[in-house]
Amino acid sequence: MLPIKSRQKEEQYTMEKWTLRARKEIWFVPSLYALASIILTAIVISIDTVFADSVQNYLPKMFFTNVDLSTTILSSIATAILTMTTISFSTIMVVLTTYSSQFSPRTLQDFMTEKTTLRVLGVFVGSFIYTVLSLLFMKDWLDEQRVLASGVGVILAVICVGYFVFFIHHVARSIQVSKLIERLMKEGLATVKKKKLLYKAEKIIFEKMDIQASTQEKVELTPKATGYVQVIDTEGLAAKAKEHGFHIVFNKRIGDFVTERSVIAFVYFTKEKPEDMDLTAFIEVGEERTPLQDGEFALQKMSEVALRAISPGINDPNTANNCIRYMSRLLMEFGEVDADAITYLDEDKEKRVTIPQRNFEEILYTGFYQIRIYGERDISVVLTTLECLILIAEGSNQEIKEKVKNMWGFLVESIKEDYFEPLDIKMVEEKKKKLSELLN
Repeated sequence: MLPIKSRQKEEQYTMEKWTLRARKEIWFVPSLYALASIILTAIVISIDTVFADSVQNYLPKMFFTNVDLSTTILSSIATAILTMTTISFSTIMVVLTTYSSQFSPRTLQDFMTEKTTLRVLGVFVGSFIYTVLSLLFMKDWLDEQRVLASGVGVILAVICVGYFVFFIHHVARSIQVSKLIERLMKEGLATVKKKKLLYKAEKIIFEKMDIQASTQEKVELTPKATGYVQVIDTEGLAAKAKEHGFHIVFNKRIGDFVTERSVIAFVYFTKEKPEDMDLTAFIEVGEERTPLQDGEFALQKMSEVALRAISPGINDPNTANNCIRYMSRLLMEFGEVDADAITYLDEDKEKRVTIPQRNFEEILYTGFYQIRIYGERDISVVLTTLECLILIAEGSNQEIKEKVKNMWGFLVESIKEDYFEPLDIKMVEEKKKKLSELLN
């Protein structure tokens, strides 16, 4: 039988994984607000129908009105809230169009899943539901009684106006490309920070990919769906592995595309294999990549924003250069957790879950292999790329400097100086010299 502590931890990890997944859905947060509004409506109606006389002695009388006036107020508020909701949805569609056409289709989820956006929609939906339900319960037999429903409705209307003004301000800031770039960088930094905290707590180790183990039986693990590996509940898997005595070694990274026939991991048992054990419940596979555990996805989105900016249709190299500079900060953090694989340990420091990851050279290649091609004729992009490498060399240890040096031929020697004027070449050579000094 599963120990109580282990069972509670497994339930906790499963709930956390479900919560992370649910929060990425647009409907989840507004649904919570809708549920809260239904509860609020039930409370207010109970006060108006059952506890009206006693409650009126404790609240200001200005909050209470007769049924006719209350019906008029609630009707007006419902119409106004519906109008604000419509305008907000229209504004969201404009922002999504801008993100898709000027930045990258991959950045759409960054705006839609922001807490601010979901909270605003939730407040509007909840307030509208409250006013409509309150109107439904305005009965004729309450004509001789003063009710609280309209007073609460007015308070909600004021809150909605405040959120509407705040939402307009939020949209105006979100549509600025500099804010998007900074947000993408913070997404990637948050993923690296989690790895650092786990390493500091001695819950993970960084090592080379090695699937050799002393085992009795090896079992292949395949996913239940086609898509991208989004989330792996590593702590839940580690607890499960400790209970049943196995070491699971993934051969697919988080963010890789898999099918139902893909072998994503091998399970090495040191005890007898249980009959019914579903490890796919700890692995989320979805239709698109997410930044929850995939920090490299944030780097890819920044690279795509830069590529879109230097395209002939947009022709905004300064935005591309801004992206590349922020990429240097993210790449320095990736260098601090550089390894071929991450192994998660159980409470006894035994290896339980091993997940491969791209090493620094692969990440550096992924970040610049397209920018290198499409920006090779733009001197500002070439100079900023060299500046990015200089920043990485300045902020990294010797091991990462060696890996940057290994990419010298790909990123530096491949610069085609035939495209530029003598003064451009002089600037390029100066940055090459500075980078060479830092690396040597």
